[in-house]
Amino acid sequence: MEIIQVPQAVKGQPQIAAGDIVFLNYRDRGGPFRSRVLFECCAFSFVQHGQKRIYRAGGNTTLRYGHGVLIPEGNSIIAEHSNTDALYQSFIVFFPARLGHEFMAGKPAQPQPKANAPYLYFEVDSYIQSYVDHLRSLIDQRQTLSAEMAVLKIRELLTALYELAPDVITALFGAQNEPPLKHLVEANLMNPLTLEELAFLANRSLSSFKRDFEKAYGVSPQKYIRERRLEMAAAELDKGKPVSSVYLDYGYQHLSNFNTAFRRQYGSTPADWALRNKD
Repeated sequence: MEIIQVPQAVKGQPQIAAGDIVFLNYRDRGGPFRSRVLFECCAFSFVQHGQKRIYRAGGNTTLRYGHGVLIPEGNSIIAEHSNTDALYQSFIVFFPARLGHEFMAGKPAQPQPKANAPYLYFEVDSYIQSYVDHLRSLIDQRQTLSAEMAVLKIRELLTALYELAPDVITALFGAQNEPPLKHLVEANLMNPLTLEELAFLANRSLSSFKRDFEKAYGVSPQKYIRERRLEMAAAELDKGKPVSSVYLDYGYQHLSNFNTAFRRQYGSTPADWALRNKD
């Protein structure tokens, strides 16, 4: 599958480019399909119409109008689409990570986060919406910004988000360490991602992903995912959830396949398991 490199891939969209900062009005037909996207720099994304689903190594989220996300450099899997006949629309700000590090250099020391944040998700308040509206209007009017003014606009937005979530901004622009492979898999257990897509998020080839996972955890990623999903399904049955809905929730298209896998792991059918735990 093709890897889309941004901001290079969207340079034809209406934008203001100032040095290595880009403010962009993005419009596209979109669709339910997922794309592999390499962010060559950091990005703020604000959905204006439609829905964006983003998967990162450490987690995933869904954005609609009124939501924003700060995405660090690296690999993502993204699906964007409009719920109407109108085009999907978002406002995106691309900027180099060094501006985030320089911004944090002037801030009081924060406790070192236990893990890196995959992104910063936030609700857009009136201040941030006015920021977005102003820059979108400048793009529509084909205005320009100096590199110095563009840097100030990035710092303005970083300041607003730092006041909202200083710990997450610290995690995003602190020391970057790859999350463990098991953390990546756990964060995406309930998502419909293929092993190839998980490998992409881990910045590995499929063969390297399988090899490194099995070396670290003594089990193949396929088996780990299957067993963890069945553990979660068993916990749902313990809570009284009906078998007829559990098997669909945990990635099985047919009840017979779920019954076979469950019996292989637990020695009984899901129905027998549920009855036993009622007694």
